Amino acid sequence: MLVFGIDVPLVEVVFTFAIIILILLIESLIVIVLLLKQAQKSKKIGEAVEKLSEAILQIKRAEIEELDRLGRR
Repeated sequence: MLVFGIDVPLVEVVFTFAIIILILLIESLIVIVLLLKQAQKSKKIGEAVEKLSEAILQIKRAEIEELDRLGRR
């Protein structure tokens, strides 16, 4: 196969492309795994924030009830 006037064997070109594609595939798999791990961490953080918000809401309700009791006296 002639490329820019240089004779390049087709097998070497195919082998080079196969190596490049393999490297890109491995890199994309690593990125996908990292994204999945990050998504799981984000989900856990979201659940923790939700629990914290619920706890704060319960504390505020208790404070309001206590202030209402003190205000009635």
